[in-house]
Amino acid sequence: MAKRMTDTDKWKKRFVRDLSPQHKLLWFYILDDCNHAGIWEVDIEVASIRVGYELVYDMLPESFLNKIVIFDNGDKWFIPDFIDFQYGELNPNSNVHKSVISLLQRYNLEGYVKGLQTLSNTEQDKDIVIVKDKVKAKAKRFVKPTLDEVANYIQERKSFKIVDAARFYDYYSSNGWKVGKNPMKDWKAAVRTWEKNSTTEQTKSKVEQSLDTWQEARQMINNG
Repeated sequence: MAKRMTDTDKWKKRFVRDLSPQHKLLWFYILDDCNHAGIWEVDIEVASIRVGYELVYDMLPESFLNKIVIFDNGDKWFIPDFIDFQYGELNPNSNVHKSVISLLQRYNLEGYVKGLQTLSNTEQDKDIVIVKDKVKAKAKRFVKPTLDEVANYIQERKSFKIVDAARFYDYYSSNGWKVGKNPMKDWKAAVRTWEKNSTTEQTKSKVEQSLDTWQEARQMINNG
C-alpha cells in the first residue's frame, strides 16, 4: 500500500474551499488514486462508486481545468502540482525519481514539471490535449427546463410518488438553478438526486414510525 504526503493547509486554499462537497471528495480521491507520477487513469464510473456520488464528466467544475492536463484522448489526467508537492524538483540521478521521469517522458509531460522543461511549446501542443478549450466546447450549455419537461421526466422514471415536479421546479427557480453555490449543469441529475434523498427520508420516517409504535405498545403492556 503506497503512502503519500498530504498538505494539511489544503483546507485553507481557495481552490478547495470553492469546490462543492462532492467535488472536494473527488479531487482528494484523484490525488490518492493517481500513480506515483501524478497520472490518473480516468474512470468516472468507478470514481462515482468510490466517492458515493453520481459524477458526470461534463459537469466537473471549471476550477479543475487549472489543475490538470488531459491527454491520451481524455483517458488520462496529469496533475503537475502532485510532482512538485511529493518530490520537489526532480533529479535524474535519484533512483526514486527515475521511474517518475520515465513516465513523464513517455507521455511528453516534462514541460509541465519544474526542472524538466525540455520540450518546446510546439512539441507539447502536438501530443498534449489541454483541457480548457476542449472541455468547455464539450460541456453542454445548461438550458433551464420547463415545468412540463420536469414533470415528463419524473413520469418517465416513475418517481412521481416521491418527487413533486412543481416543488422541484419552484425550489430551483427560486435559487437561480444552482446546486449549492455552483450553477446547475444537468437538471435531470438533480431530479435523480432528489429521488435518492426522498427515498432515504421516507425509509427513515417509516423506521421512526415503527419504533414509535413499538414503544407505545411496550408502554401499554407495562402499564397494563
